[in-house]
Amino acid sequence: MAPEPAPGRRMVPLVPALVMLGLMAGAHGDSKPVFVKVPEDQTGLSGGVASFVCQATGEPKPRITWMKKGKKVSSQRFEVIEFDDGAGSVLRIQPLRVQRDEAIYECTATNSLGEINTSAKLSVLEEDQLPSGFPTIDMGPQLKVVEKGRTATMLCAAGGNPDPEISWFKDFLPVDPAASNGRIKQLRSGGSPIRGALQIESSEESDQGKYECVATNSAGTRYSAPANLYVRVRRVAPRFSIPPSSQEVMPGGSVNLTCVAVGAPMPYVKWMMGAEELTKEDEMPVGRNVLELSNVMRSANYTCVAISSLGMIEATAQVTVKALPKPPIDLVVTETTATSVTLTWDSGNTEPVSFYGIQYRAA
Repeated sequence: MAPEPAPGRRMVPLVPALVMLGLMAGAHGDSKPVFVKVPEDQTGLSGGVASFVCQATGEPKPRITWMKKGKKVSSQRFEVIEFDDGAGSVLRIQPLRVQRDEAIYECTATNSLGEINTSAKLSVLEEDQLPSGFPTIDMGPQLKVVEKGRTATMLCAAGGNPDPEISWFKDFLPVDPAASNGRIKQLRSGGSPIRGALQIESSEESDQGKYECVATNSAGTRYSAPANLYVRVRRVAPRFSIPPSSQEVMPGGSVNLTCVAVGAPMPYVKWMMGAEELTKEDEMPVGRNVLELSNVMRSANYTCVAISSLGMIEATAQVTVKALPKPPIDLVVTETTATSVTLTWDSGNTEPVSFYGIQYRAA
């Protein structure tokens, strides 16, 4: 028989409580979408470009969709470019058409916990309708080729009243210098026109693309013509800057063989003795390899091999073990005086002997 609960107390079934606890734990960390970038109202030029940027955070990551007049945007002139795994999106409209494109565009961020909305208005003007002070592009970026690792600068100068703000797009996505760890900077100088160059230090292959300069003020927005930046990777076949040199060593001695190769990309360097690999494949150093030989007892040829995607080269060095000289033979005393003795002998060696040591013992 189950005990009666004490007065003033309630008994809670254990299993449902555990289920509730599990549900709370499973939901831990999930969050509704929150906008971090919202589209802004724009006034564009007929035949020109308009771009709306929208980005949200949340867990799970939200997805961005675009609507125009309650319908999902769809047109050959409308392009949606996603970034941040779909949590960010750019709606690009080109070329702009008067009346046809003038509308309110709605950005919706959605995840499993909900959705949020924001919107921006697009106005489009003909060239002869532009208000005084509408931005002008006085100097747009030009095609540029830069070597990887060097600094690239894309130039832009714009005018307008009030002075326009200059921003940049790469491959239709906004360039955010703050996300580059200082490698990408936007340089701004006053005066007329306003200059806002984009400087890219230590250029990488990922910097290659199509760049646009955008000038914006309260009168409207104007895009420059696009310009391509190409990042060239130097490609040089491997060559030896320090080839291995032949060495002589005494029996049981030690010797180091140095081999240095360069190229772009830098080559891997290994050592071989005949067909025998002396350097493990997973331990091949780049550019420089020193072969340390100890207790050398026999002569041999050692080959340095430099390898890159552009080819393979070899250089061979000979390590010669010096043979001990043979003892002299046919020792003859040819002359004796009170204070000296003259000796002659046959060397018996094919190689020259550096010196001989003579020992004597008094009779």
